[in-house]
Amino acid sequence: MESSNLLGAKNQWMMRRAISVAVVAVSMSAVSMAYAAGGGSMSGGGNAEMPEKRMSPEEQAVVAYNAGVRKLKDAAEYEQDAAQAADTKKIAKATDKAKKSYERAFKDFSRATDYVPTMHEAWNYVGFTQRHLGKYDASLAAYAKALQLKPNYPEAIEYRGEAYLGLNAIDDAKKAFLALARTSPALAGQLMKAMEKWIAQKRDNPSGIDPTTLQAFEVWTKEQSSTALSAAALSRW
Repeated sequence: MESSNLLGAKNQWMMRRAISVAVVAVSMSAVSMAYAAGGGSMSGGGNAEMPEKRMSPEEQAVVAYNAGVRKLKDAAEYEQDAAQAADTKKIAKATDKAKKSYERAFKDFSRATDYVPTMHEAWNYVGFTQRHLGKYDASLAAYAKALQLKPNYPEAIEYRGEAYLGLNAIDDAKKAFLALARTSPALAGQLMKAMEKWIAQKRDNPSGIDPTTLQAFEVWTKEQSSTALSAAALSRW
């Protein structure tokens, strides 16, 4: 299922890049305030050149988080290269590079959670990287942690919905979509696109799911898309 998302991976990352930047900016601000309260001379967060022993756990978490985000960008670019390549060897090479970037990003985000266990944004990306590595159960555990720290966190709900698809857990994916449809229509639309791609793939390779269930799910997605379009049209009046 993950391989079917190659073309959309970069767009998905770009859409959420602004969120990631905002998150880090808030974290860095919090670090600055902590140092000011403690009388420290440091203004702002740490950076990669600063000796680790001089950085607070919060600063180290931000550095690790930022490093992970950069590697996600690399992974998305490699996936796009793979999607556009015609040569089998080039596809395999780009796909392998994307996998390694996700593995490195996973380590960065995991390190961020070691430094600051309550950093829900980092837990969310731990789940994201694990999902792209095909480790769906571990991915769900990380999303659960992010949602425990920040209930109703929309990005984690959408990402988790895609992980449910990877496990053929259709009912759980539906619940994720309906939750997002009420609170975050844009992310609901993103999950709907993932559902449609999943359905298209399962038509060709219905492994793990029976045709009747697949057909019913396809009908459901069309109904939901139609409802969303109608609601959007009414909101413009």
